[in-house]
Amino acid sequence: MALKLPYRPNTSSPVVGTANDPGSRFVAVGIDFGTTYCGVSWAFSGRPDAIYEVSEWPSHYHLNAGEDQVPTVYDIPSGRWGYEVTPKMKPVKWFKLLLLKDKDFQSEEIRNSPPLQSARSQLEASSLSPTKVIGMYLKKLWEHTYSQIASRLDVENLPLRVAITVPAIWPPYAEQAMREAAKLAGITADRDIGITTLDLVQEPEAAGLSIFLDRRGFPEIQAGESFVVCDAGGGTIDVISYTVRSTSPFHIGECVKGDGKLAGAYKVDEAFETYLKEEMKLKLDSFETAEHNVFLTKDWEMGAKRAFAGLPEPPKFFLTPPPKAVKTFDRLKGKGSFGITREMMTRFFVPSLTGIQDLLRIQIKKVQSKTKKSPKRILLVGGLGGSQYIYNELSRQYPNIVLRPLRPWSAVARGSVIRLLQEKLSGQENLEPGQKAIIDQMPEVVSRTVRYSYGVESKKVIDSLDDFDEALDPVTIDPDGSKVALRMDWYLRKGDDVAKKKPVLLGYSQFSKGSAPKSCRYAITYSAADIPPKRPDSTVMELCTIDCEWDKPFEEWQKVGKRGWRVHQDLALAMRFEGQTKWTVRVGSCKKEHEVKVEYMS
Repeated sequence: MALKLPYRPNTSSPVVGTANDPGSRFVAVGIDFGTTYCGVSWAFSGRPDAIYEVSEWPSHYHLNAGEDQVPTVYDIPSGRWGYEVTPKMKPVKWFKLLLLKDKDFQSEEIRNSPPLQSARSQLEASSLSPTKVIGMYLKKLWEHTYSQIASRLDVENLPLRVAITVPAIWPPYAEQAMREAAKLAGITADRDIGITTLDLVQEPEAAGLSIFLDRRGFPEIQAGESFVVCDAGGGTIDVISYTVRSTSPFHIGECVKGDGKLAGAYKVDEAFETYLKEEMKLKLDSFETAEHNVFLTKDWEMGAKRAFAGLPEPPKFFLTPPPKAVKTFDRLKGKGSFGITREMMTRFFVPSLTGIQDLLRIQIKKVQSKTKKSPKRILLVGGLGGSQYIYNELSRQYPNIVLRPLRPWSAVARGSVIRLLQEKLSGQENLEPGQKAIIDQMPEVVSRTVRYSYGVESKKVIDSLDDFDEALDPVTIDPDGSKVALRMDWYLRKGDDVAKKKPVLLGYSQFSKGSAPKSCRYAITYSAADIPPKRPDSTVMELCTIDCEWDKPFEEWQKVGKRGWRVHQDLALAMRFEGQTKWTVRVGSCKKEHEVKVEYMS
């Protein structure tokens, strides 16, 4: 069969959705799957104003009461995770980043960083893929989450709507790997009450929704004002900007394309460990695993790192390493501890701070170029965003506009719950008055900026091509006798603004001979190139394949020529961009959208 795309339909034509109504009673669960820490929030749709954090994480060696997040660590031999990991274990860390291919790391320094090298080695020794390990970790996380919700709600009799957050800079193949990991974890397993849906939400968008909901009544929230959200986490720094479209209803639109880089809190930790080895001459190899983990957790992570604010007092931060790491002579002199000066602490934070500053400078400049004025506020969230030093430095650079939420650690997980509630409940007619009033107050992202170009390979009649080149364009003959050549048909281009309520439609026709296959199957491609190519090349990659059912028997297709070929010309692919791509197909003159089977490429 041949696939041909001769026309582009009028995107203003009304399209009626036929997706199953998810109902107004469900549990929304948001999972912030971070490089170094994870958090989970949830809400019952009947009380969308009450969003709860999961806590009481399982632990084998210390209390964690009230902790909003759990460490993203997993001990492969024992199957222990998070706070269950004891100091004597050597858990795998940073396995989230192993979903990225080497070519997509922003620098060789990151690709070859010690935590990533260690994670690779541990997975290779265990013959486990990154997707498998993430699935094993998420299974533990999900089982605890489910038990926590079940102790407070009759979750067995309620459908589940789940969202997992991903970095804004992740390519589609990494997002698909996350979907596969969620499946391995049992998150989308069949339940008697109905299917569990899974959405992927970009981390900075989730953070923005959380902050906007908290600040919806504040005077700076006015139509036309723009805000930059900076999600500074353990692994990635993500920035994104939104413009308030209206306050009632509370609509926001992505202002300019977000950006990110791997420059999170791990950079601070790397600089600290380099200092211990090269300047303090500590014998880190002499640390027992338990000693090493306790030292880094107690003295560094929970101590100096979080306490540092860049202020004159205290002038030094004192840490006590394991005795074996200190030279015998120094121990005899009573030098069991050492002090790190304020200047040295500042050096540890410089790489991450510089990464944040670079991203903010570029994002603010783009906002100013598009809106002709500066953003109203910079909204700072994430674990590193909670650092008093980072906040102080950014406030010095951008006086009076940097703000932090009350709960920066849980902002991303809570924001993904807000997305689920808004998306699944908005527009339903059977809502109770209280539900509707709350949903109307929630911020809704009504437009987004596309980060990739999306399209399909199509056959074009060569007489219609003004750039036909015999050397570059192999010619084939269509069933209707037309000479055709392959071209890329891009229906969304990188940087395009896409309205949430308005699907992008791409029309096409389908040839067949003898009898039609049971379904129409074709491939969607994407490209990260700033200017997508006219012809298929190395920048064009396959995103997914789509199967759709025909609306009429083969005998009713239009005849073409005298050799038995027929053509179906009344088809259109409908694509919505809601932070992730959502596909349906319009078939026939009824102009209804049909659900389709979508298979994403790994």
